Amino acid sequence: PIPCVPWQSQTSGQAGRIGLAVLRRMKPFDVKHAYTDRHRLPEAVEKELNAVYYPPVEAMVPHCDVVTINCPLHPETEHLFNKNMISKMKRGAYIVNTARGKICNRDDIATSA
Repeated sequence: PIPCVPWQSQTSGQAGRIGLAVLRRMKPFDVKHAYTDRHRLPEAVEKELNAVYYPPVEAMVPHCDVVTINCPLHPETEHLFNKNMISKMKRGAYIVNTARGKICNRDDIATSA
């Protein structure tokens, strides 16, 4: 399985602390990670965590079995996971939204099952 972590950084040059913490907690499970962020992690951290960087989230989700959302809510992320984004995901993939509810369009998720 490939857990994927979309998040957006609030710090310059580093991944957000919550998204990075999720990647670190998943490391013992020896799975491939995919992530997206405004700022790419250092190559050494990507290697340590077995993580692959995808600049746009749309390019990342087709590779994911589980998507965990750990980003702040702002105009760019409101309803980010809508019918269009969900259509790019693997059939049967899971979304775990630990962020704000409005990042996912509830109606689109409900009708995608």
